[in-house]
This record gives sequence, C-alpha cells and structure tokens, in this order.
Amino acid sequence: MAKYIVEDSYKPSYEKNYKLPLINIIPAVVWSIPVHQKLFPDAGWWATFGLCALFVIVYVTLSYLPIIVAVPGIAGVIIFTALFWVFADYIGNSVVRIIVKILIAAFFGFMELAIFANATVPWLEGKEANKPRIRVEK
Repeated sequence: MAKYIVEDSYKPSYEKNYKLPLINIIPAVVWSIPVHQKLFPDAGWWATFGLCALFVIVYVTLSYLPIIVAVPGIAGVIIFTALFWVFADYIGNSVVRIIVKILIAAFFGFMELAIFANATVPWLEGKEANKPRIRVEK
C-alpha cells in the first residue's frame, strides 16, 4: 500500500521594492510634453500643468501594477535610450559609438526589466501561494 507524505514548501515571499519604479518619473515628465502638445495644445497654463501632473501620476502608478507595467517600461526604455544616446553621438569613432549605444540600450532595457519583475513577481507568487508538495512513498 502506498503512503502519501505531504510536505509544506514554505518559501519566504519576495519583498517588493517601492523605490525602484520611481525612476520612471523622468520618462513620465518627458512623455507628458508631446502628449500635451498633441492632445491639448490650446489649454491654459493651470490646465496644462494639471493634466501633465495627472499623466505623470498615472504613468508612475502603472509602474507598480503587474503585467501592465510593460507599457511604461517600453516607453521608459525609448525615452532613456534617446536621452543618453545624445552623449554617445559625440564619440568620433563609429564602431565605438555603436557599441556604446548598444550598451546604453541594453542597460536601460535591463533596468526596465527589473522594474517589470519587481511589479510582477509578487503577483505570480500569490498565484502559487506555498502549495504543499505531495510525494508517494512505496
């Protein structure tokens, strides 16, 4: 007759970092400018300030939510890469300039991937909530 053994598989939960997504304030402010210029160019100063502030708050809030964090993450990679490629453009050697641009894009891609993981891992752990392991001993 088989004997079933239930083992608890307790693992400590991932501790979410609440400071890391605040890096996305920079691309949020930069993206708020073309959004303002395209959607409401004739608004008054206070209306423009309020709508741009609302955009920044929504953008950073999305950086904390699982899965949807991919949207501000992709936009953040685009803005950060564009902001720092300016400095690489002053490099005279074409090969070195291309390598530096690839490194810049990779760095910011991995940074936003870390923000994506920071928002998504606790959500995924919640779905697997320390399920016990059952093994059969003969």
